[in-house]
Parts: sequence; structure tokens; C-alpha cells
Amino acid sequence: MLHPEYLDTSSGPIGRAVTSEEYPATAHEFYFWTAETEAARRLDIGHIVAAESEDATAIAVLDDPRRYSDLQSFLDDFYAHDGDAALEPLSERTEILVFRARVLATRHRHPGRKSRRPVRSGPVYFATREAIEFALGVEDFSGTPIPMLLHENGNERDGRPQRTPLYADEDYLLGPEAGHLNITGMSGLSTKTSHALFTIASIFQRSRRKVAALMFNVKGADLLFLDKPAQVDPEEDPELAARYERAGQRGLSDEEREMYRELGLRTEPFENLRIFAPLRPGMDPGESVVRARDLDARQLNTLRNARGEDHCVHPIVWDLGGILPYAGRIFEHSDYDDKFRGFVETLRADGVDTMEAFFRKMGEIQDYFEEEEGRSSWRGHNRMTINKVWNRFNGLPSKCGGLLVHGRVDYSDSPHVEDAFADREMRVVDISRLTGVPQDLVVTKVIERIWEKAELGELGVDKLIIFVDELNKYAPAGAASSPLRETLVDISARGRHLNLTLFGAQQFRSKVHDEVVGNAATSLYGRIGDEELTNASYRSFSQTTREELLQLEKGRLLLRHAHYAVPVFGRFPRPPVLMGKQGTDIFGGQRVDLATEVHSVLRRMMSRPPTLQEIRADLDGEEPGRVHEALDALRAAFRGGRGPKNPYESLKRSLRRGSRRPAERWGPDPAILANVERLRGD
Repeated sequence: MLHPEYLDTSSGPIGRAVTSEEYPATAHEFYFWTAETEAARRLDIGHIVAAESEDATAIAVLDDPRRYSDLQSFLDDFYAHDGDAALEPLSERTEILVFRARVLATRHRHPGRKSRRPVRSGPVYFATREAIEFALGVEDFSGTPIPMLLHENGNERDGRPQRTPLYADEDYLLGPEAGHLNITGMSGLSTKTSHALFTIASIFQRSRRKVAALMFNVKGADLLFLDKPAQVDPEEDPELAARYERAGQRGLSDEEREMYRELGLRTEPFENLRIFAPLRPGMDPGESVVRARDLDARQLNTLRNARGEDHCVHPIVWDLGGILPYAGRIFEHSDYDDKFRGFVETLRADGVDTMEAFFRKMGEIQDYFEEEEGRSSWRGHNRMTINKVWNRFNGLPSKCGGLLVHGRVDYSDSPHVEDAFADREMRVVDISRLTGVPQDLVVTKVIERIWEKAELGELGVDKLIIFVDELNKYAPAGAASSPLRETLVDISARGRHLNLTLFGAQQFRSKVHDEVVGNAATSLYGRIGDEELTNASYRSFSQTTREELLQLEKGRLLLRHAHYAVPVFGRFPRPPVLMGKQGTDIFGGQRVDLATEVHSVLRRMMSRPPTLQEIRADLDGEEPGRVHEALDALRAAFRGGRGPKNPYESLKRSLRRGSRRPAERWGPDPAILANVERLRGD
């Protein structure tokens, strides 16, 4: 044997490579018939085997199983049984099972030399883990191996199926060699978002670089509780564990935990989570200056808004100045003609950057028309155009779905969605409750601003991952173009050089711009519909692989990577975090008791917070409204850098004395300061 460490001899030969005039062995594939052994009976599509040529060992993926007999036609068998399906013939006809094996890699007998010679007739064995790792190019990785899936072979080790992690080369996933990840599959069946989270967690744990992620949440509460574990130990927190159970939250199974161990990954949530969401309709304060830090989570259009659980939730709001550059995407094409655009540009040139300033300007223009009867234009703009702009802008706040406020937005002392990222930060933009124009506007503006930050080298990390679901909506195939599509195309083409990596997901790969999917060095495929599979995008897959994609179960995916000569099937465990409605069931406003809210706030302020039992005893009989008021004052003090040394003792003093006096001890009331500033401005 050339490489005995690559052949699982303990299972014995599982078949014999064979060549024929019709099916000759080539450098890229060979055929073999299977033996009548227990090990051979476990052979299936996607398993990996090894066979030898004169000078090399070939490692190959199984595909296209076929069963043969010497029958010339089905009629021969029919007549042999006299048309009786239950009749047992005097002699059983011999049948053989034949697999096609697609070569992943070959290893020459001499290190450093290459071989493209086909395998010769001879025994075929299950490939060992060492063989699979070699075939997948792990030895040639220039970057850190990132676990993507777990391959399960047909042979056994210690009574369990042999498993091998399927890695992606970090340099070909995040750059600089190549980059980007694309995931395709039917909605709800292919676990696209789950695998994106799994991959990001793998990168966070394995990468030696400073890395962060930005994700757009488009489905309910899917990405809003990523800092919460999938399960809680009843001994550590029995009350919280009971809430998990009542919500029907299913933690990781023993099998999934074993998969994590074999992948070399920890089962832990994302510690550094920030969520950004727009205002709920009707929540605009209507003030001349809207301070982002003063906007409460209860005012935001997000499902993560419970007291005590909103420490990581921040607003994403813009004034008119932040909206006007995107007017062409907000208004209908039939409305936004050259005349309309010209007047908008005049407003921008005049420094109209708030709705308040807009109404003031329109009042001045109206006075101009009323001063002298018969005037039909203002500074070259027709009165009818101005009236049209007036009508459309009146509906702009509602059209923007909570993104636009009346006054000027002040983000001083408040996190901004476009701020530089911290290492291992997970940042989520919650647009799940937006539709149409406002959703498109958020994705467009945020990604464009991040792209600008990348060009200036101001990301704050070595690599930033941007995850965009429903990629066919934002970067569609076809002639139609948009600023967002062009930005996504730029990211896919040049992003790896600017430390940006695009993780995209879609139901229909064929409906995504060719450059976006074509530049992805790593692609994953879950269950796919038959209409999609007829597209030319899947032409490189064998018929058997395409048929397999029609019926993949949840958690099983096909991985294609720059280092892989042939795509490989594998499985992955569920992310160890809360996803879906269980998050709101457990941590929603109506589900969290008062002591839990206080405990959650104090955990962010103290290295050793009091226990739930202590807090529950101290709060016994307290009015919830007074506790909430004191908590809000405490949080405001910490945001302003005036937090007390012992937050819990200060909170208890506040409840004993009344909520205003402790706030005065920590510093001036922010509301008072705001009023003073307004008076100075007047």
C-alpha cells in the first residue's frame, strides 16, 4: 500500500475498482462494484473512499449509485417469474451495486510530486479521517481552518460513524485570497440563517484576527436574543430555567453537543451584541433636537424592548438631511422627475436638513407667492412642482416608517449603527417590522455608509462580515440597477481588499446578480426546489447530487469551497442561542418579573451582582413604577459616566428616599440639562 494511513483496512475492502469500454477510469472519476460485507452495505451518496493507482492514492466522493444485472430487458425478469411477483426462481440472479467515485485529490508516493493517473483495478476502502483532511486541502490552507460542517462517513470508529470536520480556509472565506459566502435553499427548510450564525460563531472562536459581524434581522425575533443561551442549567437559575421550559425552548441535544466537541467549538452565545431599530410609528418626539440617547426601547419598533433586557438596544433614526440623498429610492419614479429632483437639490443647497426647516422654508415660499399675485415660479421652480413636493413630503414621515423624525438628530453619547466595530461584536439591524421602502432604505444607507467606512479604513476591525438575507431582492439578476445593487456588487468584487466580506442568503440563487454569487469562494446549498435546479447555475452538479438537493433534511448541506475539487455533504448543529419567538416568550415585557429586570440591569454594571433571591427579598412590596423609575435614573447616570460605585446600594437608597434625590447625587438631571441648552439656544 502506498499510503496505508489513508485506507481504513479495519473495515476491509468495500468494493473493487473496475474499468470497461463504456465506463473507463479517468483522472477525475472511477467506478467500483461493492462487496457483500456489512461495511459495504453502509455505503451511500456522499461517503468518501480511497483507491490506488500505480503511483498514487486517490480519495473520492461517492455519487450516482446503480444496480446492474445481466438482464437484457425487464421482460426477461417478468417471464422468468411467470408474471408472479411472489414466485421464487430456482436460481437467484446475480446483481451488483456500482458507485461512481468523483476524485477529490490524489497523493503521489513521493512527497511534492503530483499524479493525474487514473486508479487501476483493485480494492476500494473507506477513507480515513487523515485522508479526508488531506483531500480537502487542509495542509495547503494559508489561513486558519474554520469549521463549516461535519462529514459523516460510512466506516466506524469506536462503534460510531467516522466524522471529519469540513473546514474553509479563512483566507478564502474572509480574504485576502478570495472571499464571501453564499447560501441557497428553500425558506424554512434549509436553515440558511442558522448556518450563517454557526459560521460566524466558528470564525469568532477560531480566527486570530479582529473580526465583527453586521446582520439584518428580517424575520420576527430571529436575531434579537443572540446573547441568550439555548438552555439554562436549572441548578444555576431555576426560575429562568422554568421560563425556558414553559416557552417550549428546546436546548441542544446530546448529539448536537457531541457534534460541537468534534468540531472543536464551544457552545456559547454572542457576548457583545448590539441591536438597532427605528422608532415605532407615532413615537416621534416632535422636538427641534431629537437626542438618540433619550429614546427609550419601548419607543422603538423591535420585539426586544422589555425593561432589563434593552441594554443592548439602540435607535436608528435620521433627520431629513439623512434622507434627502435617497429621495430617488423613496418616491415613485413617476413622481421623482427632473423638476422634482431639481427642487430637492435646491432644498439641500439651502441647508434644509430637518422637517421643521422644510416646513419653515415652504412657509417662506408661500409668503413669496402671496406677496405678488400672478407669480408662477420661485427661483426657477414652477409653483406646481413646489406644490407636488409639498404634498409628497407631508407623507414622508409615515412613508419612512419611523426612520424620519421632525427635528435634527443628535447622536452625541449614543451608539450609532455606523460606528467603528469592536472585536467579536455582533451588530443586528432590526428591520423585521418594516416593509417596502423603509426596509430598503435602511439596508441601502447602512451598507453604503459601511462601504465608505471600509474605503477610509475606519471599520475598527481587521474583517467585517455583512450578512444579507433575501439577496435576490437587494442584488437581483437582470438589467435593472440600483445604488444598493451596485454597492453589493462592489463588495463582492473588491470587498475582501477593504476587509469586507459578504455573507448572502437567498431562496433562488439563479435570481441573484451573477457577479455577487460568482465571486463567492464558498457556497452552501440546502434543500432546493425542482424549478430552481433546472437553472444553469447547477449545471456543474451531477444528476444524483441535484436529486439529493431536492430532499435534504434540515441541518444537512452541500459545501463547495475554493480548495475542494468536488462539493461535499455535511451536517451542522443548531446555534447554541435563542432564536425565534421563544426569545420574546421568555424575555418579553410581560414575561419578566421585577426582580429579573433589576438583576439583568445590575449584571451590566457590577462584576458581582446580588442574587435573584436577594433582589426579590429586597423588592418585596415595592411598587413596580417606582422601581422602573429608579432603574431608568440609574441607567441614565451610567450612560452619562456618573454611575455610583455600588449601583445596587444606590438603587435601594433611591427606593427608600424617592427616585429624584439619588439621581441628583449622581449628577444633574439630563432632562434639566436639556432644557437649559434649549434656553441658551433661544
